[in-house]
Amino acid sequence: MKLFNHIKISTVLILAFLALHAVQSNAQDAFSGIPERFKQYCNRNQQEKLYVHTDKNFYLAGELLWFKVYNVDGALYQPVDLSKIAYIEILNKENKPVMQAKIALKKGKGNGSFFLPVSINSGNYKLRAYTNWMKNFNAAYYFEKPVTIVNTLKTLTPQAADTSSRYQVAFFPEGGNLVKETNSKVAFQVTGPAGKGVDCKGIVLTENNDTVVSFQSLKFGMGHFMFTPAGTQRYKALITLPDGRIITDYLPAAYEQGYVMQLNEEGANNIKVTVTGKTMPSQPVFLFVHSHQVMQVAETQSLANGVATFLIDKNKLADGISNITIFNAQQQPVCERLYFKYPTQELLITATSNAPTYGSRKRVAISVSTQQSKAQAGTPANLSLAVYRLDSLQTVNPNSIFSYLWLTSELSGNVESPAYYFSSPGNALKEATDNLILVHGWRKFNWDYVLNETRPAFEYAPEFDGHIITCQVKNNMSNTAIPRMDAWLSIPGVQLQFYNAKTNKEGKLYFDVRDYYGQNEIIVQTDAPDSNYRVDVLNPFSEKYTNQPLPTFVLPPAAQATLNEQSISMQVLNTYDAGKLSRFHVPLIDTVPFYGKPFKKYKLDDYTRFTTMEEVLREYVPEVAVRRYDGQLHLKVFDFESRDFHTSDPLILLDGVKVDNTILLKYDPLKVNNLEVVTNKYIKGEFIYLGIVNFTTYHGDMQDLKLDSKAVILDYEGLQLKREFYSPVYKTEQQAASRLPDFRNLLYWSSDVQTDASGQATVEFYTSDRKGKYVAVLQGMNDVGYAGSHYFTFEVMDK
Repeated sequence: MKLFNHIKISTVLILAFLALHAVQSNAQDAFSGIPERFKQYCNRNQQEKLYVHTDKNFYLAGELLWFKVYNVDGALYQPVDLSKIAYIEILNKENKPVMQAKIALKKGKGNGSFFLPVSINSGNYKLRAYTNWMKNFNAAYYFEKPVTIVNTLKTLTPQAADTSSRYQVAFFPEGGNLVKETNSKVAFQVTGPAGKGVDCKGIVLTENNDTVVSFQSLKFGMGHFMFTPAGTQRYKALITLPDGRIITDYLPAAYEQGYVMQLNEEGANNIKVTVTGKTMPSQPVFLFVHSHQVMQVAETQSLANGVATFLIDKNKLADGISNITIFNAQQQPVCERLYFKYPTQELLITATSNAPTYGSRKRVAISVSTQQSKAQAGTPANLSLAVYRLDSLQTVNPNSIFSYLWLTSELSGNVESPAYYFSSPGNALKEATDNLILVHGWRKFNWDYVLNETRPAFEYAPEFDGHIITCQVKNNMSNTAIPRMDAWLSIPGVQLQFYNAKTNKEGKLYFDVRDYYGQNEIIVQTDAPDSNYRVDVLNPFSEKYTNQPLPTFVLPPAAQATLNEQSISMQVLNTYDAGKLSRFHVPLIDTVPFYGKPFKKYKLDDYTRFTTMEEVLREYVPEVAVRRYDGQLHLKVFDFESRDFHTSDPLILLDGVKVDNTILLKYDPLKVNNLEVVTNKYIKGEFIYLGIVNFTTYHGDMQDLKLDSKAVILDYEGLQLKREFYSPVYKTEQQAASRLPDFRNLLYWSSDVQTDASGQATVEFYTSDRKGKYVAVLQGMNDVGYAGSHYFTFEVMDK
């Protein structure tokens, strides 16, 4: 009898186990589509991430702002060569651009400068950077940092003391929501009028003013407390500020039912995620973890008594921020939070100067070393270096390339003192970091696109070859777009820059322009039959903005003396060295025309100069015939394959501008220097040209050329020319004894400090006449994505 009962009980257990296994298998199958759809979505949505290292953070109008751009792959954080152009802007508090530039990128790096005009107003500004491809996504993906600009040549309006009580309080339940009678961790943040965290303490009260929990901030106005709402009513928080003032705010309302998640460290190598489903049956939940658009963990558990527990090996998680999402049985995301794993992919940079103190106009030599870890030998890396004077207004930027890539770029809002979260580890740092993650964690990943398998329509293509100039053709009468219309874009000059395109169904034109630097005229022409069609050249800069406010612009009264010193230095530098500050590198570009080597090239000064273009062509250009059809003269190019002239007109260019037969034959040949002829059929994109005849004037400026009235001519800024950084040299006693004043605050800037195969480099420059403490800041990365920063100080004094 006992044996029978034992067998019976065992059979029941086996059947129960099999049933449970079948439920779990079915649950796993039900969720199996999420990882695959996630992978497909990420494959279609490759991310780029930019970081900009500026030489300083505080500037005067009339100074130069120098910067270096780093572009990395959003998944691997390695330098990426996808986009060849970065867009850099300085925006005012109304998000209106005051400075804009297009910067050439090569192997994920680029550099440039802004001369801050004396017309600019004093205030805090936002420097932001993005690529054309990044314009397809939320502006929160753009790089942003605040910079302060003061115009000492304009009267500074005294800043009134901020006596307002603009304190902000926010509560963030872990996982997203509070649920009735379910214990939750609630993070909070209190910020003051300047946008910085405020230390505080507080209590949570019921509707009857009964205290249910007390709390206190840990760091930067952030903290957390455990809380179990008894019902769905709103709970009130009374918060006491350092000055004794009390402010009131409300916690989010609790739901009658729903899910709550809690994350806890489980030993040194694991984290435990507990999911509680209030009033939910025993149904499965799915945990999905991804980082940098790469799946890390995917597991299914069934709720037992309303609770499911997941144990995650930390070794399965990527460095940096991981997104942990819980899905219910209907494959709906119901809880989400972030987790931060300290990254090990850090470039170790060390640098020392050849002395701790210097006199005026003395040589400074900085020895730089880069390595991937302390246990490894040196590694080559590309760095940017700024050396500038520290004072009451100029400080060291706390946000480095390392902290930005791994932490702040993944969080919403302003992160105060990001370097703190990479300081010496300990329990307090771990708790403060988790508070930060709960407060600033954001949902920039939209699961709707993944679950609904929505294929996004990308408006902006990656500029993987050159700058894309976008135009739109519309009918003036109906304002409708005109599809499949032929168009041509030219940039007049000795260098031939000619591009063609056809409008798409939205009437848009995309001209992929290469090696266009500086400001010049662009000419856009179409085959529109009359003037009822207009061509608009679209703004290449993004018109999407974040709602991140700039810090309040306030200058301390004691800063006036420092401002006066810096203003004198700026004016002296611009007076004595203006020419040296405006030297630019001429980039090495391919000057071969798009059609390659022509069949024949004529230098017209080598021949008899005729007074009409028809005579020139008839007398000594046998490859081009002038024929009359329908009462009009036409050019025809000889086709050596068919041993006859092409039946259609060739492409006729004058200084890179497309012209028709009539305009060309009326043009004065005495203004033409060269003529090139391509006799074969040439295919350029969707266009087929039956021969090419290219005329070039002496200066490449289309002198006196009269174009059709439908042509659009406007000034257009191409890629920024690279400005040379000026730093005087005092190698000899005679140079050091120069009576020209040297009041530089920025002693040195280089966007290209390259360490060798052993990770070593040396940089040299000279001090100025300004005494004080100087800081040298190095930032950069190597080819495999190890990023890092380092700074040290030295003194310049009388010797």
